[in-house]
Amino acid sequence: MKTIRIIAPALLTLALTACGGSGEKPTKEVVHSVMTVRPETTNGAQVKNFSGVVKENATMSLSFRAGGQIARILVKEGQHVSKGQLLATLDPKDYQLAVDNARVQLKQMQDQVNRYQPLYEKKAMNANDYDMAVSRRDMLEIQLRNAENQLSYTRLVAPVDGFVQAVNREVSEMVGVGSSVLELVDDRSREIEINVPNDVAREYSRYESAYCQYNGQQYPLQILSILHKADANQLYTVRLGVNAPLRPGQSVDVFINAGPGEQAALTLPTGAVFEQEGKSYVWVVKDGKVSRRAITLAQTVANGGHVTIASGLTGNEEVVKAGVNYLHDGEAVRVVTNESSNVGDLL
Repeated sequence: MKTIRIIAPALLTLALTACGGSGEKPTKEVVHSVMTVRPETTNGAQVKNFSGVVKENATMSLSFRAGGQIARILVKEGQHVSKGQLLATLDPKDYQLAVDNARVQLKQMQDQVNRYQPLYEKKAMNANDYDMAVSRRDMLEIQLRNAENQLSYTRLVAPVDGFVQAVNREVSEMVGVGSSVLELVDDRSREIEINVPNDVAREYSRYESAYCQYNGQQYPLQILSILHKADANQLYTVRLGVNAPLRPGQSVDVFINAGPGEQAALTLPTGAVFEQEGKSYVWVVKDGKVSRRAITLAQTVANGGHVTIASGLTGNEEVVKAGVNYLHDGEAVRVVTNESSNVGDLL
C-alpha cells in the first residue's frame, strides 16, 4: 500500500522562500550632485604673490655737534621718540661761559659805538675810527651767535619720529664731535623687500600697483625700485614703500599687479583645484561622469579667490566647482545648475 504525504501550505511557503534566496536588496549607489564652472578667460593681468620682509626706511647715527662730557641720556633702547624731543645733553658750563663773555664784549662795543655816533655825525671824529668801531661790534655779534650755537649743540634732539635702536654711550663719558651717541630708526615710513625670479624681474616695467596683507588688513604699496643684479640664488630684490603700522623684521604677503600680459590667461576658483601626490588636479565633467585632469598652476593668483592656470585646460571644459575631495575618477555625477547648500549630497 502506497503512503501519500501531504505537505502543509506553511511549510511549502517556507521552502519556496528559501529556494528564492534570502539576500538583501542591493544598495543603490549614491550619485553626487556637483556644480560646474568653465575656466574664465582674463586679459592676462596677473597678480603675483611673494613673501616680503619689512625694513626700516633708514637708521640714523646721532651725535653731538660739539664735544664734551655727557650730562644726561634721557631715552632707552626701544623707546619711541617724537621729532624735536630732547634725547641727551652735554655739560653746558663752558659753552655758557663763552656765551656770557661774548655778550659782555658786545655790550661794551655797542656802548662805544653809541658814544662815537654823535661825534661822527658832527664830523668831530675820524670816520675811519668810527667805521672800525662799527666793524668790531658786528664781529662781536657774529661771535655771540656762534657761541650761542655751540651752546645749543650741547642738546641732542630727535630729527624725526622714530624708535631708539641703540644707546652707544654712558653718562659722564667724554665724546668728541661726530661720536655716535644714539641710533634712531626713522619712523616716517617703512619699506618692504621681496625677492623675485628672473622672469618676474623682466616684467618690472609693467608693474601697475601693489599691496600687502598682514593680520587680515591690506595696505597699499609704492613701487620704488629693483636691483638689477641678482643675488647668489639668482633672485632680484624689489623695494616697495609702505605707510602702515608695521615693525621692521615682520613678514608680510605682497601682491603685485603686473598689468596685462602678452596673452590671455585662464582662471578657476580655488575650490576647484585639489592636490594629490604633490600635483594639482581638477575634475572635468563629460557625459555625466568626472575624470581627473592634471593641471599646472602659474606662480600667480588672481583677485577674488581664483588661481591662474598655466597649462592643462583649453577653457572649454566643465570643471567641478566644489566638493572635489569626495569624488573618484570615472564616477557618475548629477550636474546642478542652482546654488545648493548640499553640493555633493553630503547631508
